[in-house]
Amino acid sequence: MKFKIFILSLSFVFIGCKETSKRSAAKQPLNILWINCDDLGRELSCYGNPDVKTPHIDNLAKQGVKYTNAYSNAPVCSSSRSSQITGMYPSAINVLNHRTIDKKKLPDSIPPIMELFKEKGYFCSNGWAHAMNKKGKEDYNFLGKNFFDGTDWNQRDKDQPFFAQVQIHEPHRIFVNDNENPIDPDTVKLPGCYPDYPLIRADWSKYLESVQTADKQVGQILKRLEDEGLADNTVVILFGDHGRPHLRDKQWLYEGGLAIPLIVRYPKNRDAGTIKKDLISLVDVTASSLKLANIKVPEYMHGKDVLNGEKQNYVYGFRQRCGDAVDDIRSITDGRYKLIWNRMPHLPYMQLTSYKKLQYPAFTLYNVLHKQGKLEAPFNQFMAKTRPEFELYDLKNDANEFNNLTEKETYKEIQNKLFNALHSKLNLIEKNMIIESPEIIKKAKQGSSKFASKGFVKKGLGSNPTNEEILNKWEKDLLSTN
Repeated sequence: MKFKIFILSLSFVFIGCKETSKRSAAKQPLNILWINCDDLGRELSCYGNPDVKTPHIDNLAKQGVKYTNAYSNAPVCSSSRSSQITGMYPSAINVLNHRTIDKKKLPDSIPPIMELFKEKGYFCSNGWAHAMNKKGKEDYNFLGKNFFDGTDWNQRDKDQPFFAQVQIHEPHRIFVNDNENPIDPDTVKLPGCYPDYPLIRADWSKYLESVQTADKQVGQILKRLEDEGLADNTVVILFGDHGRPHLRDKQWLYEGGLAIPLIVRYPKNRDAGTIKKDLISLVDVTASSLKLANIKVPEYMHGKDVLNGEKQNYVYGFRQRCGDAVDDIRSITDGRYKLIWNRMPHLPYMQLTSYKKLQYPAFTLYNVLHKQGKLEAPFNQFMAKTRPEFELYDLKNDANEFNNLTEKETYKEIQNKLFNALHSKLNLIEKNMIIESPEIIKKAKQGSSKFASKGFVKKGLGSNPTNEEILNKWEKDLLSTN
């Protein structure tokens, strides 16, 4: 009898230990991994582009959830990254000017997301995909240091959960060749917002090759998770920090500047192969990441937990000074229609942007063709000396955003609805927005000009080449190699 009681007691102990183990496993915090690709638009096989080979990202999409209406909140690196790391719209915390010269600290009441993870015991890392022992890109428009605990999640304590960012430089310019899978410029399909010229085709094909290079690095990171036994307890979130690096895209609030891929893979491939059309932006990714880790989303954050069912009615875009190009633009979209508010309509689209003059062939090509009277409609719209205050586009029927509907009476109700929503939002979040002084703007222009001059000298063009000289150099570099 005593022996039976002993055996029965052992059984209860065993069962109790097993249940405790199950509960512990269930309560084990999820790891959160952001894969942040610099300047990556939706030019991926899994998003319908037939000219590019992205097997690793495509497979990630098959294993997870693909969002087809995902957006950045700013079309340039520093503004977007500052926004996503705080979960705040960039003009609300004065991080919208790229790159901010008179940087300030964030208010104590608005810590970067890493601090919220650290408070819950997470190890926070940020490294380059190609060199995880090196500090990854931050590019924040506010002061601070030591935002992360390390560069690699393997630097954490045993069994410590992690919030890791892995940075991939591509497809940011300067583009890199994919010698294993080169892309023939003569066979690619250009976006409809660009004229069909050999130089633009050559530049576009190099962009796609850089996308393929990014895909290979994604594959390396995902393999690491598998090899280290971490895949079943890690949520992988892949996105571009903003849209693609081309003339009418990056730095602009058109689709090319804001539209990004967003793919989320959950442990054990939950919801594998799902495609969602929900409106979502990077501030929502910030809020959702906290929620996935069972961390309360602060009330000050602008994002919602869209990954887990909350809905956004609108996505907002923000643009201020980029280098030496001073501007002030806001946008709102409900997924079908987009309203762009040019708050400095007296400025031309093609005001000097030293960065683009140095690195974007299309910037020079447009200027030369326009001077020669050879840039045809509708592309020559971008050469106008001024802009309309408002631009309204039907994204379903005008994906290239050429047909401004603001003058059509039948669209007035839509325009008013979008403007009222945008204006109300800006009144709430831009109460304390700081306008840069003329001295700061002058310093920004001088810095951008110096950057471009040095770049042109390196190209062998002298410090102040003509557009014709720059174009000739681009044609030599890009067309003679294809």
